[in-house]
Amino acid sequence: MLSDAQLREYHDDGFVVVPEVLTSRDLARIRDEVERLYGADHPGRVLEKDGRTIRGVHGCHQTSELFSRLVRLPDLLESAEQLLASKVYVHQSKVNAKRALRGDVWPWHQDYIFWEREDGMPAPLVTNVALLLDDATPYNGPLLFVPGSHRMGTLSTERRRAAGGEESWKSNLAADLDYALTAEQLAALVARLGMRAATGAAGSMVLFDPRLVHGSGTNMSPYDRQLLIITYNSVDNVPQQVPSRRPEFLSASDTTPLAPLTGGLRP
Repeated sequence: MLSDAQLREYHDDGFVVVPEVLTSRDLARIRDEVERLYGADHPGRVLEKDGRTIRGVHGCHQTSELFSRLVRLPDLLESAEQLLASKVYVHQSKVNAKRALRGDVWPWHQDYIFWEREDGMPAPLVTNVALLLDDATPYNGPLLFVPGSHRMGTLSTERRRAAGGEESWKSNLAADLDYALTAEQLAALVARLGMRAATGAAGSMVLFDPRLVHGSGTNMSPYDRQLLIITYNSVDNVPQQVPSRRPEFLSASDTTPLAPLTGGLRP
């Protein structure tokens, strides 16, 4: 469970970094499974602009037994329940690969606007639990946050491309991201609130609010910066019907409350 100080940091800044959440053995097991998922043929597998480098994989908890157990680890699940004061389910899970020297940017944005407009999520009663699968340094494209920006609510941004079509969701995952903030919006926020990087050792956990403005730069280092993100949504905040809901691996329909895992990652 999160301490009172960690809870204050999350609510004040919009994020908190918790070190040493994963054991070295579990971390190695997760990395092996991620490499397997990178090579699997799945519509949630996304490439960088070069058409060769893996950008990320989505819906991991739906396609992997290990990930279906991972999302129920007490350190992760109970932290989400504590923050949301509710039972939760996984709305979305993904690995952002950010490969060495080839991992591209994620422009500045807020996550909740995607879930609200694309998936029909009623309210931001949701949180992101990110696990560092590699050390996150200032040089390999770490998560960048505008601390306190979650208190600004959902910012006014427009979809860059028209919605519609069977694969319009792909523009939600590209380097020229839909609903990205403009330079003017970002400059005004940073002048007021500043900017911070979420660096830390592999095995650390980063929890962040869905309205927190964030992004990441290119990976200019010779080392990968893989990041696993689990989006836990309150069972009291189930998405409503929308004209064209995104695929299951981006917007899960199974809203069954999760029960904490016993026995660790190994079945």
